[in-house]
Order: sequence, then structure tokens, then C-alpha cells
Amino acid sequence: MFIIRNFNYSKVVIRIGVLSCLMIFWFISTLEAKEKKGRISMGTGIYNFMENGDHICREGTITRCGTSSGQVPTVAYKNSSLAYNVEIFSSRNIFKYIKPFMGFMGTTDNASYSYVGLSGDLFFLNCKCLVITPSLAAGWYVDGDEIKLGHHVEFRSGGDITYKFKNDVRVGVGIFHLSNAMLGDRNPGSEQAIFKYQVPF
Repeated sequence: MFIIRNFNYSKVVIRIGVLSCLMIFWFISTLEAKEKKGRISMGTGIYNFMENGDHICREGTITRCGTSSGQVPTVAYKNSSLAYNVEIFSSRNIFKYIKPFMGFMGTTDNASYSYVGLSGDLFFLNCKCLVITPSLAAGWYVDGDEIKLGHHVEFRSGGDITYKFKNDVRVGVGIFHLSNAMLGDRNPGSEQAIFKYQVPF
């Protein structure tokens, strides 16, 4: 059995995510622009569904860590929670294909994340009704009662897979990764899966 020590999975995920998004954005630039409407997205789902996190010295568990005053228990901050999410996508595009957006996510464990970013739509099938929307964002994160992300500045990468109806309403799911890109002392990262309902304006 092989054991890999000191391997930073968060850095690998960040690099893969950024490279993938850059490649997708390049691919978008070869497509004809199809979407010129703005939209409001509302959703709910699971925050930290991979149960990332780490142990922090605090009373209440059987695992212990050393301090100047001796040995004290640690707490594992890694449970998942319910998330709710609202986003607004601009009706105006940047460089014809890239759409700015802003959003807010909160959780039942009192974490919150406000962010702004860029996204782009990829349309598939003859009906152009299957839409993949990769996105990159940056924002301000406030820790809740569970996972501690290690810094207030967090970057979000991921995207939506939605079905677009004839009235331009979209229904689907978004998968995202949060990371502070090693700005803090800790960077456990976190994943979210959000069911989304989006309406045009």
C-alpha cells in the first residue's frame, strides 16, 4: 500500500480547474454568441458534500493536540450543510461571449460567500437546449459553524449544466469548488452541488 505524504490536493484541483476553464473559454470564443438576455438564478443544494476540512484545537473530541498549557482536544470542522444560492447574470457580454455575474451563497451552518465573476455558455444538441456554463469567480467568505476555509478571500471554479426551455427558463445543477489559492495558513477547499432554477430578464 502506497502512502503519499504532504501532497496538496487543493493545489492540484485549483490548477486543473483553472486550466479547464481557460480551455473552455477559448472554445467559447470560436462559437457564435447565442444568449443576449440576463437571468436570475435561484438554487439550493449541499455545501461541502466531499466533507473536506481539518482539525482545530478545541475542547470536545477525543483527538488531542499539544499547546503551551498541555494537551487539549481538537474538533473536526468538516460536516456538510444545506446551501441556498442567488445569482444575477448580466444581459451584456464582454468580448461578445463572456457574461459577468454576481452572487451570494449562504448555508444552514451560518457560512456566507458573496462573489463576482465571469461565465460563458456552451450550447449543445440541435435545439441548443442543453447548456454548459463554466465560470470563475472571486469573493468574500465568512466561516460558519463547520468547515473553516482559512481566508476571507476565496475563489470559485466550476459550472452549470442546465436544460433551456423555449421560454429561456433554465433548470439544472451546478458543481463548484472553493479555494483560497493558499492565501491563508489553511486551504481545505470545499465543493458545492446546487440545484438551480434560472429565469430570464
